[in-house]
Amino acid sequence: MKHKKHVQGKRKPSHPLKPHHPSKITKSTPTKGSNGPKSKSSSSSTYSPRPIIPFTPTSSLLLIGEGDFSFTNSLITGTPPHISPSTTITTTTNDTEPVTVEKYPHSEETIKVLKSQEHKVLFSIDITKKLPKSLSTNKYNCIIFNFPHVGGLSTHLDRQIRSNQELILSFFKNCIPLLSTDGGIDDGSGNIVITLFTGKPYDDWNLKELAKSVGLECIRSFKFDATIYEGYKHVRTIGFRDREGDWKGEERGARSFVFKVKDDGKHKKKGGNKKGSDKNKGNSNKKNGKGNGKDSDDDDDDE
Repeated sequence: MKHKKHVQGKRKPSHPLKPHHPSKITKSTPTKGSNGPKSKSSSSSTYSPRPIIPFTPTSSLLLIGEGDFSFTNSLITGTPPHISPSTTITTTTNDTEPVTVEKYPHSEETIKVLKSQEHKVLFSIDITKKLPKSLSTNKYNCIIFNFPHVGGLSTHLDRQIRSNQELILSFFKNCIPLLSTDGGIDDGSGNIVITLFTGKPYDDWNLKELAKSVGLECIRSFKFDATIYEGYKHVRTIGFRDREGDWKGEERGARSFVFKVKDDGKHKKKGGNKKGSDKNKGNSNKKNGKGNGKDSDDDDDDE
Protein backbone atom coordinates (compact mmCIF):
# COMPACT_ATOMS: atom_id res chain seq x y z
CA MET A 1 0.00 0.00 0.00
CA LYS A 2 1.32 3.42 -0.92
CA HIS A 3 1.53 6.04 1.78
CA LYS A 4 0.99 9.66 0.96
CA LYS A 5 3.83 11.99 1.73
CA HIS A 6 2.70 14.39 4.44
CA VAL A 7 4.29 17.77 4.05
CA GLN A 8 2.52 19.00 7.16
CA GLY A 9 4.72 16.77 9.29
CA LYS A 10 7.58 19.24 8.67
CA ARG A 11 5.66 22.23 9.90
CA LYS A 12 6.74 23.66 13.23
CA PRO A 13 3.94 23.76 15.80
CA SER A 14 2.62 27.15 16.76
CA HIS A 15 3.17 28.61 20.20
CA PRO A 16 0.80 26.76 22.55
CA LEU A 17 -0.92 29.96 23.66
CA LYS A 18 -1.49 31.22 20.13
CA PRO A 19 -5.04 30.66 18.80
CA HIS A 20 -4.97 28.34 15.83
CA HIS A 21 -7.29 28.73 12.83
CA PRO A 22 -8.69 26.43 11.68
CA SER A 23 -8.57 23.65 14.26
CA LYS A 24 -6.70 20.44 13.57
CA ILE A 25 -9.40 18.48 15.38
CA THR A 26 -12.05 19.79 13.01
CA LYS A 27 -9.86 19.00 10.00
CA SER A 28 -9.25 15.44 11.08
CA THR A 29 -12.93 14.47 11.02
CA PRO A 30 -13.60 12.44 7.86
CA THR A 31 -16.92 12.22 6.07
CA LYS A 32 -18.73 9.00 6.85
CA GLY A 33 -18.90 6.65 3.90
CA SER A 34 -16.23 8.58 2.03
CA ASN A 35 -13.99 6.65 -0.36
CA GLY A 36 -11.15 9.08 0.21
CA PRO A 37 -7.85 8.24 1.92
CA LYS A 38 -9.16 9.32 5.34
CA SER A 39 -12.14 6.96 5.36
CA LYS A 40 -12.17 4.51 8.28
CA SER A 41 -14.47 1.98 6.62
CA SER A 42 -11.55 -0.35 5.98
CA SER A 43 -10.84 -0.61 9.72
CA SER A 44 -14.42 -1.25 10.87
CA SER A 45 -13.71 -4.95 11.49
CA THR A 46 -11.11 -4.10 14.14
CA TYR A 47 -12.81 -1.07 15.65
CA SER A 48 -15.15 -1.38 18.63
CA PRO A 49 -18.25 0.89 18.63
CA ARG A 50 -18.71 0.48 22.37
CA PRO A 51 -18.44 3.61 24.53
CA ILE A 52 -14.97 4.19 25.95
CA ILE A 53 -14.38 4.70 29.67
CA PRO A 54 -10.77 5.88 30.31
CA PHE A 55 -10.37 4.16 33.67
CA THR A 56 -11.08 0.86 35.40
CA PRO A 57 -13.40 0.09 38.35
CA THR A 58 -10.38 0.01 40.67
CA SER A 59 -8.59 3.12 39.33
CA SER A 60 -7.64 5.77 41.85
CA LEU A 61 -9.46 8.83 40.48
CA LEU A 62 -9.02 12.55 41.00
CA LEU A 63 -11.82 14.68 39.51
CA ILE A 64 -11.22 18.42 39.05
CA GLY A 65 -13.80 21.19 38.68
CA GLU A 66 -16.82 19.01 39.34
CA GLY A 67 -19.48 21.69 39.68
CA ASP A 68 -22.57 19.93 41.08
CA PHE A 69 -20.76 16.55 41.46
CA SER A 70 -23.30 14.76 39.24
CA PHE A 71 -20.49 13.17 37.21
CA THR A 72 -18.82 11.87 40.38
CA ASN A 73 -22.15 10.55 41.60
CA SER A 74 -22.82 8.78 38.30
CA LEU A 75 -19.68 6.68 38.78
CA ILE A 76 -21.06 5.08 41.93
CA THR A 77 -24.82 5.02 41.27
CA GLY A 78 -24.91 3.72 37.70
CA THR A 79 -26.24 0.27 36.81
CA PRO A 80 -23.75 -1.24 37.07
CA PRO A 81 -21.52 1.34 38.79
CA HIS A 82 -18.33 2.39 36.98
CA ILE A 83 -16.32 2.30 40.20
CA SER A 84 -15.89 -0.60 42.61
CA PRO A 85 -17.50 -0.12 46.06
CA SER A 86 -14.04 -0.50 47.60
CA THR A 87 -12.59 2.35 45.51
CA THR A 88 -12.42 5.86 46.95
CA ILE A 89 -12.89 8.81 44.60
CA THR A 90 -11.30 12.19 45.29
CA THR A 91 -13.51 14.88 43.76
CA THR A 92 -13.03 18.64 43.88
CA THR A 93 -14.57 21.98 43.02
CA ASN A 94 -13.19 25.49 42.90
CA ASP A 95 -16.10 26.85 44.94
CA THR A 96 -16.73 26.71 48.67
CA GLU A 97 -19.45 24.35 49.85
CA PRO A 98 -22.00 27.15 50.52
CA VAL A 99 -21.39 28.64 47.06
CA THR A 100 -21.69 25.22 45.44
CA VAL A 101 -25.07 24.61 47.05
CA GLU A 102 -26.20 28.12 46.14
CA LYS A 103 -25.20 27.66 42.49
CA TYR A 104 -26.57 24.14 42.23
CA PRO A 105 -29.25 23.55 44.91
CA HIS A 106 -29.64 19.89 43.95
CA SER A 107 -25.95 19.26 44.75
CA GLU A 108 -26.55 19.29 48.51
CA GLU A 109 -28.05 15.80 48.49
CA THR A 110 -25.37 14.53 46.10
CA ILE A 111 -22.61 15.77 48.41
CA LYS A 112 -24.23 13.98 51.35
CA VAL A 113 -24.36 10.72 49.40
CA LEU A 114 -20.70 10.94 48.37
CA LYS A 115 -19.54 11.70 51.89
CA SER A 116 -21.69 8.92 53.36
CA GLN A 117 -19.81 6.45 51.15
CA GLU A 118 -16.49 7.90 52.33
CA HIS A 119 -15.49 9.51 49.05
CA LYS A 120 -13.29 12.59 49.45
CA VAL A 121 -15.19 15.75 48.53
CA LEU A 122 -12.89 18.79 48.57
CA PHE A 123 -13.96 22.41 48.17
CA SER A 124 -12.03 25.59 47.30
CA ILE A 125 -9.49 23.71 45.17
CA ASP A 126 -8.01 26.20 42.70
CA ILE A 127 -6.13 24.13 40.14
CA THR A 128 -4.16 27.20 38.99
CA LYS A 129 -2.49 27.56 42.39
CA LYS A 130 -0.38 25.39 44.70
CA LEU A 131 -2.40 22.37 45.71
CA PRO A 132 -3.00 21.43 49.36
CA LYS A 133 -1.27 18.41 50.88
CA SER A 134 -4.58 16.54 50.84
CA LEU A 135 -3.99 16.25 47.09
CA SER A 136 -0.28 16.76 46.49
CA THR A 137 0.83 13.85 48.68
CA ASN A 138 -1.22 11.29 46.74
CA LYS A 139 -0.86 9.54 43.40
CA TYR A 140 -3.68 8.84 40.96
CA ASN A 141 -4.20 6.44 38.06
CA CYS A 142 -6.47 8.90 36.30
CA ILE A 143 -7.05 12.65 36.71
CA ILE A 144 -10.15 13.99 34.96
CA PHE A 145 -11.17 17.55 34.13
CA ASN A 146 -14.50 17.62 32.29
CA PHE A 147 -15.31 20.78 30.35
CA PRO A 148 -12.80 23.20 31.90
CA HIS A 149 -13.76 26.83 31.50
CA VAL A 150 -12.81 30.06 33.26
CA GLY A 151 -16.32 31.48 32.91
CA GLY A 152 -17.29 34.77 31.32
CA LEU A 153 -14.18 36.77 32.20
CA SER A 154 -14.21 38.65 28.91
CA THR A 155 -16.36 39.11 25.84
CA HIS A 156 -13.22 39.35 23.71
CA LEU A 157 -12.79 35.97 21.98
CA ASP A 158 -8.98 35.91 21.89
CA ARG A 159 -8.76 36.86 25.56
CA GLN A 160 -11.22 34.12 26.46
CA ILE A 161 -9.20 31.59 24.49
CA ARG A 162 -5.95 32.64 26.15
CA SER A 163 -7.50 32.59 29.64
CA ASN A 164 -8.77 29.05 29.11
CA GLN A 165 -5.41 27.96 27.70
CA GLU A 166 -3.69 29.31 30.81
CA LEU A 167 -6.18 27.42 32.97
CA ILE A 168 -5.41 24.16 31.18
CA LEU A 169 -1.64 24.72 31.32
CA SER A 170 -1.84 25.27 35.08
CA PHE A 171 -3.95 22.13 35.41
CA PHE A 172 -1.40 20.08 33.46
CA LYS A 173 1.57 21.40 35.43
CA ASN A 174 -0.07 20.83 38.81
CA CYS A 175 -1.35 17.37 37.98
CA ILE A 176 1.67 15.77 36.31
CA PRO A 177 3.41 15.21 39.69
CA LEU A 178 0.24 13.52 40.97
CA LEU A 179 0.22 10.77 38.34
CA SER A 180 0.97 7.23 39.44
CA THR A 181 3.76 5.26 37.81
CA ASP A 182 1.30 2.58 36.68
CA GLY A 183 -2.42 2.01 36.29
CA GLY A 184 -2.88 3.92 33.02
CA ILE A 185 -5.16 2.64 30.27
CA ASP A 186 -2.14 1.60 28.20
CA ASP A 187 -0.63 -0.38 31.10
CA GLY A 188 1.79 2.49 31.60
CA SER A 189 1.84 5.46 33.92
CA GLY A 190 -1.28 7.30 35.04
CA ASN A 191 -3.34 9.39 32.64
CA ILE A 192 -4.83 12.87 32.47
CA VAL A 193 -8.21 13.17 30.74
CA ILE A 194 -9.74 16.41 29.49
CA THR A 195 -13.17 16.60 27.85
CA LEU A 196 -14.13 19.57 25.68
CA PHE A 197 -17.05 20.47 23.47
CA THR A 198 -16.27 20.19 19.77
CA GLY A 199 -16.27 23.17 17.44
CA LYS A 200 -15.31 26.77 18.04
CA PRO A 201 -14.04 28.30 20.23
CA TYR A 202 -12.92 25.08 21.94
CA ASP A 203 -11.00 23.75 18.94
CA ASP A 204 -8.97 26.98 18.99
CA TRP A 205 -7.62 26.22 22.46
CA ASN A 206 -4.97 23.96 20.84
CA LEU A 207 -5.28 21.36 23.57
CA LYS A 208 -2.71 18.93 22.17
CA GLU A 209 -0.12 21.66 21.65
CA LEU A 210 -0.62 22.82 25.23
CA ALA A 211 -0.01 19.27 26.41
CA LYS A 212 3.16 18.95 24.31
CA SER A 213 4.54 22.16 25.78
CA VAL A 214 4.60 20.61 29.28
CA GLY A 215 5.82 17.14 28.31
CA LEU A 216 2.56 15.30 27.73
CA GLU A 217 1.34 13.42 24.69
CA CYS A 218 -2.17 12.51 23.61
CA ILE A 219 -2.41 8.74 23.35
CA ARG A 220 -6.01 8.64 22.20
CA SER A 221 -9.21 10.66 21.86
CA PHE A 222 -12.82 9.59 21.56
CA LYS A 223 -16.36 10.89 21.57
CA PHE A 224 -17.63 11.66 25.05
CA ASP A 225 -20.92 9.81 25.54
CA ALA A 226 -22.77 11.41 28.45
CA THR A 227 -25.49 8.75 28.32
CA ILE A 228 -23.23 6.09 29.83
CA TYR A 229 -22.94 8.15 33.01
CA GLU A 230 -26.34 7.62 34.58
CA GLY A 231 -27.69 10.77 36.24
CA TYR A 232 -24.95 13.04 34.89
CA LYS A 233 -26.03 16.51 33.80
CA HIS A 234 -23.69 19.16 32.45
CA VAL A 235 -23.82 22.41 34.42
CA ARG A 236 -22.40 25.83 33.67
CA THR A 237 -19.68 27.55 35.67
CA ILE A 238 -22.08 30.38 36.51
CA GLY A 239 -24.53 27.95 38.08
CA PHE A 240 -28.19 27.22 37.38
CA ARG A 241 -30.42 30.01 36.10
CA ASP A 242 -34.20 29.64 35.61
CA ARG A 243 -34.21 31.19 32.18
CA GLU A 244 -31.66 28.62 31.01
CA GLY A 245 -33.33 25.62 32.59
CA ASP A 246 -33.67 23.88 29.23
CA TRP A 247 -29.96 24.24 28.34
CA LYS A 248 -28.54 20.71 28.03
CA GLY A 249 -24.80 20.80 27.55
CA GLU A 250 -24.55 17.01 27.85
CA GLU A 251 -26.33 16.75 24.49
CA ARG A 252 -23.67 18.75 22.63
CA GLY A 253 -20.88 17.05 20.73
CA ALA A 254 -17.80 16.55 22.89
CA ARG A 255 -14.50 14.65 22.87
CA SER A 256 -12.28 13.29 25.60
CA PHE A 257 -8.49 13.41 25.22
CA VAL A 258 -6.24 11.04 27.16
CA PHE A 259 -2.70 12.18 27.93
CA LYS A 260 0.34 10.61 29.50
CA VAL A 261 3.85 11.80 30.30
CA LYS A 262 6.26 11.43 27.38
CA ASP A 263 9.50 9.43 27.31
CA ASP A 264 8.43 6.34 29.19
CA GLY A 265 10.70 4.22 26.99
CA LYS A 266 8.13 3.10 24.45
CA HIS A 267 8.85 5.72 21.81
CA LYS A 268 12.59 5.09 21.72
CA LYS A 269 11.95 1.53 20.54
CA LYS A 270 10.25 2.76 17.38
CA GLY A 271 13.37 4.06 15.68
CA GLY A 272 16.40 6.24 16.27
CA ASN A 273 15.67 8.90 13.63
CA LYS A 274 12.61 10.91 12.69
CA LYS A 275 12.12 9.19 9.37
CA GLY A 276 12.15 5.72 10.90
CA SER A 277 9.98 6.88 13.76
CA ASP A 278 7.38 8.32 11.38
CA LYS A 279 7.30 5.10 9.44
CA ASN A 280 6.62 3.05 12.51
CA LYS A 281 3.98 5.48 13.70
CA GLY A 282 2.19 5.12 10.39
CA ASN A 283 2.19 1.31 10.71
CA SER A 284 1.08 1.33 14.32
CA ASN A 285 -1.93 3.49 13.44
CA LYS A 286 -3.35 1.12 10.84
CA LYS A 287 -5.64 -0.44 13.44
CA ASN A 288 -7.40 2.92 13.73
CA GLY A 289 -7.52 3.50 10.01
CA LYS A 290 -4.79 6.12 10.29
CA GLY A 291 -1.56 5.88 8.39
CA ASN A 292 -0.54 9.49 8.18
CA GLY A 293 2.44 9.04 10.49
CA LYS A 294 2.91 12.60 11.67
CA ASP A 295 2.38 12.37 15.41
CA SER A 296 0.53 9.59 17.16
CA ASP A 297 -1.34 12.15 19.19
CA ASP A 298 -2.90 13.60 16.04
CA ASP A 299 -4.86 10.38 15.55
CA ASP A 300 -8.39 10.13 16.86
CA ASP A 301 -9.73 6.75 17.94
CA ASP A 302 -13.21 7.34 16.60
CA GLU A 303 -15.30 9.91 14.84
